[in-house]
Amino acid sequence: MLKRMRRSTVVVVVVVLGLLAVKPALAACEADGVQLQILGSGGPGASAGRASAGYLVWIDGVGRILVDAGGGIKQRFHASGADLGDVALLALSHLHPDHAAEVPALLWPRGAALRVAGPSGGGVFPSLDDWLAGLFGPQGVFRVLAGRLELDPITVDVTGGAVEVWRDGDVRVTGIGVPHGGVPAVGYRVDAGDASVAFSSDQNGSDPAFIEFARNVDVLVVHLGRAEESTGRSADLHASPSGWGALAAAAGVGRVVASHISTSSPQVLAESLDYLRESYAGALTVGEDLLCVAVP
Repeated sequence: MLKRMRRSTVVVVVVVLGLLAVKPALAACEADGVQLQILGSGGPGASAGRASAGYLVWIDGVGRILVDAGGGIKQRFHASGADLGDVALLALSHLHPDHAAEVPALLWPRGAALRVAGPSGGGVFPSLDDWLAGLFGPQGVFRVLAGRLELDPITVDVTGGAVEVWRDGDVRVTGIGVPHGGVPAVGYRVDAGDASVAFSSDQNGSDPAFIEFARNVDVLVVHLGRAEESTGRSADLHASPSGWGALAAAAGVGRVVASHISTSSPQVLAESLDYLRESYAGALTVGEDLLCVAVP
């Protein structure tokens, strides 16, 4: 019996060491230039195990700008090799849980000052200031962080035009309100020297102002939140895949990254990509968690 137990222990150790040995080495994106890393490429449902929405913009090997923080992206953030202290801007597109639920977990060990951008309020949705106060204020649910965080909020009026939310040298981030049913939502654009990337957020694609906002960007991240044939509330909230293709073509974008994939069916995803391709002939990348995309 003792010999068998020792043999079992050896086997367990060997298996564990083997797992450690074959674990993929997940590191930062390229050290030079601008890179977009997808932390979470999924939607609010199962999404084939994808984390919810989250994106990190790397500039010369440093993760500087975090766009959205949906469920599961804390693990992806740390797997990316990024340092939370390097993030200068957290840009929240809207306050649905699949875009913002991970914020408290991410900021729990945070010490440095951080600018937070997000939408004005409306309906059942609080303004960014009220949302942050509800989480981290003296009476907030995570009041344990009240004295630790140095947050610098900037609210994007979703009924107005594009506004600058952060700038550092030749890196500039702008935000604009986008139509997402009755949900206040913001699309973002990052310009870093000659490189540019825009984030659609969840939207139905009905406002031509976003076409101008994303005009000629190197990379446009779009959210496949619905199937082509969807109707009702889903269609009110999300652009169809063919609508995304038409928008990307009209804006003259260099590459589309399809993310926020709200299906676990490879067939449904393939059909959506086919619809997108009907009117967009440029480069197309299907989002995956931790994938890095060079910009341009």
